Amino acid sequence: MKYSELISFEPINEVVKFDRLSEDDYRQSLVRNFVFSSTYEKVIIPELCKNLDYTASHDTFGLQIVGNYGTGKSHLMSLVSLIAENENYLDKVNNVVAKNAMSPIAGKYKVHRFEMQTDRKLWEIVTFQIQRYLDEIGVDYQFDPDSLKMYSEQLDEMMAAFEEKYPGKGLLIIIDELLAYLKGHAAVGQLNQDLQVLQALGQQCAKGRFGFMFGVQEMIYQSKEFAFAAEMMLKVKDRYIDLTIRKEDVSFVVQNR
Repeated sequence: MKYSELISFEPINEVVKFDRLSEDDYRQSLVRNFVFSSTYEKVIIPELCKNLDYTASHDTFGLQIVGNYGTGKSHLMSLVSLIAENENYLDKVNNVVAKNAMSPIAGKYKVHRFEMQTDRKLWEIVTFQIQRYLDEIGVDYQFDPDSLKMYSEQLDEMMAAFEEKYPGKGLLIIIDELLAYLKGHAAVGQLNQDLQVLQALGQQCAKGRFGFMFGVQEMIYQSKEFAFAAEMMLKVKDRYIDLTIRKEDVSFVVQNR
């Protein structure tokens, strides 16, 4: 008898790749293999779902996921967004508590994910990515790069066009690896404009069916590179819920995987 006949396991993927989330097998594997610590069950998953449940009567906010490289923040964002995008994946969640928490958002969103790998202005990047996705799903709306309208006005108009096409859905935008981008812009004096965009995106989350989530390696409000923009940081902070993946959660996941 061979060892392979006695032991069967799936290798752990160290890095979740957003560009592979179009593959159904890869999607199912990410959902099926997610390990939930007590903090995930009691705090992180419920808080994420609470702020993505646009049918609830309470206030909702944007979401900042904080975790060092390798802690699983991309896996977490992928899990929640895959459930939000396709209710059929809910049955593959291996934790009853988490499954119940995610049930209200299952299948409620159209989702677009991307990683930050450019130095262009944040509003240009966000509107380009949303525009590309709107074109893909047949929403009749065009961002005007020369518009003098406020960010919030343009997001309102975009969501009105989206909801006309998809009246029963929300739109969820997810950005990973945002911290290095923001630090790079802080070094060249462009941070305040980026923070205005983050404020507008967080504010939009309170208006209805728009959701926004981003991942960083440390909480942006605590980064020393951003100390000069403390006042603007507070305005951004008011628009987001911050969820941190602790080292204890990582240890639990490793032991159970």
